[in-house]
Amino acid sequence: MEISVIIPVYNTEAYLEECLDSVIAQQFEDWECLLIDDGSNDRSSSICDLYASRDGRFKVFHIVNSGVSAARNLGIEHASGTYIAFIDSDDTVAKSYLSRLYEAMMQVDAELIVGGMKLVRPLATEINTATQGLVIIGSEDSNRFVELNRKFLLYGPVVKLYHSYIIKSNNIRFPSGVQYGEDLIFNLEYLKYVTNIFVINTADYNYRILSEGSLSSSAHSRNFANNYTQWKIICSFFKRKKINSSNAQIYLSNRLWGIAYDLVMSNKLSVKEIKNAFSIEFLNDLRAFNKYTIPIPSWLRMGMSGKFYRLMWLIQRRAK
Repeated sequence: MEISVIIPVYNTEAYLEECLDSVIAQQFEDWECLLIDDGSNDRSSSICDLYASRDGRFKVFHIVNSGVSAARNLGIEHASGTYIAFIDSDDTVAKSYLSRLYEAMMQVDAELIVGGMKLVRPLATEINTATQGLVIIGSEDSNRFVELNRKFLLYGPVVKLYHSYIIKSNNIRFPSGVQYGEDLIFNLEYLKYVTNIFVINTADYNYRILSEGSLSSSAHSRNFANNYTQWKIICSFFKRKKINSSNAQIYLSNRLWGIAYDLVMSNKLSVKEIKNAFSIEFLNDLRAFNKYTIPIPSWLRMGMSGKFYRLMWLIQRRAK
């Protein structure tokens, strides 16, 4: 068995059959598909069973609702393929999806293959790809690695082909109990054990954005604690891997100051909550990356002095 496709399923009856039909249509045929039904209470469970009865390559596991991390981890435990690919149950893939990932892996013997995706919104579709070619993780290809991060192609488990032995031998799993960002943590843990990535610039994955107001509708959430924690994880990884070009510093700085801006403008917080968020650690990080960032509002820079939280509160209210 070459590829194990892992699909966590939870209450996606409206989209699940289209997703599974796109898996069946794959030009590459040496796959198994592990459907992890995470305690669905709609027709998703019976749909999984139906497809397994029709095609022996589908294997279904019904579990008590435990979250997407637990579902994917169970899939990893039961995966028998040399490689692992993830698909979300409300998305679809082009018939060339697995074959292009697999062909790239065979041609360059990379440690991770990363492709592009189509962002399918209710009113429009956007293609998101990165420059094709081998990326060495480290100072040599810092700018290429930053491009993958800037385009959020390293954040989720989809559009990738992983080596199963790297995941299993290093006990890499999705963290349980993490509400947002568990995918990024998994990927950065995987990247700790590899030296290169091969990027293909095709967009064979259709990432369905169900509504513009949902968490999945944007590349990041507006939750300050989640975003700042993620930023620190990314920053630590960059330092460890010596990804230190000026573009890398600009990327980290812009993300950090963007988090500060979102904190004030996208959350209705009290003066005390704003003050608590602008902790000593957060202010020190802002100061450390201050010289790299794009132009930002002067009132936000003044917030670094710790004396303008009420002004931020007022700006936030007027923006609403």
